[in-house]
Amino acid sequence: MNFEKVLKKATFLDPLKGFQEGGRECEVRTDPLTGRNSRILFFPLRELPEPDYEYLRKKDPGFCPFCPENIPKITPKFNPALFGSDRYRVGEAVCFPNAFPYDENGAVTVMTEKHFVPIDELTDKIIKDAISCCIEFLADVTNGQPEAVYQSINWNYLPDAGSSILHPHLQITASSIPTNYYSDVVKNIAVKGDDLFVRLVSEEQRLSERFLSRKEFFSWMLAFAPEGVFDVMAISHEYFKPSDLSGARLDELVNGICKSIKFISSKRIISYNMSLFFLLGNMHFIPHMRLCPRTTVPPLDTCEINYMKMLHNEPMSTMKPEMVAEEFRKYWI
Repeated sequence: MNFEKVLKKATFLDPLKGFQEGGRECEVRTDPLTGRNSRILFFPLRELPEPDYEYLRKKDPGFCPFCPENIPKITPKFNPALFGSDRYRVGEAVCFPNAFPYDENGAVTVMTEKHFVPIDELTDKIIKDAISCCIEFLADVTNGQPEAVYQSINWNYLPDAGSSILHPHLQITASSIPTNYYSDVVKNIAVKGDDLFVRLVSEEQRLSERFLSRKEFFSWMLAFAPEGVFDVMAISHEYFKPSDLSGARLDELVNGICKSIKFISSKRIISYNMSLFFLLGNMHFIPHMRLCPRTTVPPLDTCEINYMKMLHNEPMSTMKPEMVAEEFRKYWI
């Protein structure tokens, strides 16, 4: 397992040094799973301001289709010819069809009855019930549409992460066509070997530079080539189907997600994207999760995604994964 990185240096006459020769360094890293590049920029870090929840509330339009009194009236129902339930329910979580789906099987799981949940109030139970609700939907998809093997559970938390509704919700997709992420990983497995995930976990644990913890079911680490500001990964120790994500395995995953959220919150970041990936029938594609915080750059609240990520498909980070891991490990004690 190689962790490929190239140190780059731009040289220029630096006005901060009286226009003497100076410059800046950055690293280009290759993701061991996807084969794609990511760039680490060695910029000085600025402390973010306290989250402005009141600003979010003021922008909230007021009417919410995901609040409990509105779900029965205005959200779609699943087709009874294809699914075992018109809507799925676990605790307060409710799963129903996405009115604007990305694929033939798109669903939304409203996580809780509460309309707005600050990041520090996202509990294990809220997340566990919501994922369990998603799993019930995916089980029916699998039974009725065995070709829909590319299955994922996804989370855009708050507007900076792309959520258009404040009410916490997950999005689920199940498709016969892979996203680019799936295609990249599957191609990389073919090139680098069927045990790619196993070797990645083993080498990360051996190096202990980005590794956080090895539990019974998952290993947790910071991604070598992050997809965002930083990139928390949970990689299963074995292949399993979505329907197997229950009991102690689900408890462990949710506990790690909550630790990740707590760490993100400590950095005064309140938004993130999360995806949990499954590929049914491919024993070499190991189920795993990636969770990336999202933020804006002061003072103009500039989006962190610019042309490099949007059009060149190369993420950038100003936080070195090894330094993040040093702080993050405190949350696994």
